Amino acid sequence: MTEQTEVSRPVEGMVMQQIGELIRTQDNRITDCPMFIVQERKRDYGYDVDYCDDYVWLDTTCDYVEATEEEREELEVQEDTGDVPDNWQKTGFKDRWDFVTACFTEQGCKDFIACDGHNHGELRIYAAGTHRNAEFRAVRDFLKTA
Repeated sequence: MTEQTEVSRPVEGMVMQQIGELIRTQDNRITDCPMFIVQERKRDYGYDVDYCDDYVWLDTTCDYVEATEEEREELEVQEDTGDVPDNWQKTGFKDRWDFVTACFTEQGCKDFIACDGHNHGELRIYAAGTHRNAEFRAVRDFLKTA
């Protein structure tokens, strides 16, 4: 067991040095001491179309799947004539961005997406501020000196 620990320490040290170097040299997106966050877009349905920026048509017989662009165009014509099939429902939606994971570097987020992005929908990287987060800033400053 001691041999494993001795073997893994230099690797861990190299990783810490690489993280520190990235923290020192990366684009911080005009954010003081950023925490880079991977977020996933989630869509909430059921809003009144008069109170939303956009809407979709949902097929109520097929697990509420959104209409394709071609189906949407056809449904818009049918709506104008009052002939929308009973299985289609027009509903407003709002998109939100849910937290997935946080990293010290943007590259860490990119690496996460490369490894696990297939398990998620649409992802983005967001640089969040860490104002008054003494704990995160202390670890970040420590990594910069590694």
